Parts: sequence; structure tokens; C-alpha cells
Amino acid sequence: MKKVLFVNGCVRGADSRTLRLARRVVSRIPDAEIDVLQLPALHIAPLDTQTLAERDALSAAGAFDAPFFALANQFKNADAVVLACPFWDMSVPAMVRAYLERLCVIGLTFHYNEQGYPVGDCAPHRLLHVTTRGGYVDDSDPALTDHASAYLRSLCKVLGVGRFDSLAADGLDVVGNDVEAILQQAEAQADRIAQAFWD
Repeated sequence: MKKVLFVNGCVRGADSRTLRLARRVVSRIPDAEIDVLQLPALHIAPLDTQTLAERDALSAAGAFDAPFFALANQFKNADAVVLACPFWDMSVPAMVRAYLERLCVIGLTFHYNEQGYPVGDCAPHRLLHVTTRGGYVDDSDPALTDHASAYLRSLCKVLGVGRFDSLAADGLDVVGNDVEAILQQAEAQADRIAQAFWD
């Protein structure tokens, strides 16, 4: 049985359309033990002077099994990760950004080689980013650029995650669109992704 870390970064809770889509794909992944991480309940604060000093001291001592690094170790040891969060102000919600900040630990989740290039030390076979968007993205237009996917793809490269994919439902807040039809189409795509999740 493979371990899938399901990171729920859905701000709107049970009413979240992103959560609906993410639960669909997670529930259909074969041969998987699902470990759910509820970000809204953790209230993760961004790193500040005090927490940076704590992190640096623990890192210098090689104390990577300390509770401070629990989230990083959980991510590092998963076989796959499903990150669910809405498209939020061109990127991801602040709580998701604070979570991702906790994953980047030199000496634990990545290191630098002799050329100064980051080399990932994490196990996940893939990270699937599940999201919903009120409008549409277009990377040729600065007002519509999808910074979330670009950032997450780069982060996966740094941490050594083998594959990055996105599952998205777009245009959910556009007047006249059939929201339920859009979500059902995305759910059909979720089923296909889940079926071949470990390929």
C-alpha cells in the first residue's frame, strides 16, 4: 500500500469546489493509504526572526527529527502528494504558502551540489495540484498569469518530486457558465488521473 499525502488547503471548507474535486480524485487512487493534512486547522504562521533562528539551530545540529520539521518529514516520506487549493490572487492562499515554506529545509528536503544547483531529497513519485478558478488563466497576459502552477512546478523540481501535474476547473465565476457541468467534466478528468495515478 502506497502512502498519499492529501494536503487540504481549501479556505472555504465544506463549501469548497476545489475540495469537491480533490476528494473525487483522492477517493479513486488505487493501492493508496491516504494521510490527510488539514491546513486550515494548523494555523501555520510564516517564518519570522524567532522561527528562522530555531530552524537554523536545529539544522546546524542535524536535528531533523525535531517536531519543527514534522511537516517537511511527512512530505519527504510520502509516495505521492495531492495538494488541493483554490487559485487565489494569481497564486495560492497564504496558508498554503506558509506550509510550503516549512517544506524547504536545506539538508533535509534538498541540498546544493558542488555547482550550487539544488538537488531534491524527497521521495514523492508525483505531486498533483488540484485547483478551481473563478476565471481563466493565460500566461501571455500578466493579469491572467498562473503563478500557482509555475511556482509549484519549480518547487517540485527543487525538492526532487518526480512529476508535477495540475487538475483544474476554470471559469466557475463567469456569469452564464454552467458551473455543475464544468465540475462534472473536471471530475471525469479526475477519474482518469486516478486510474493511472502510479504510471
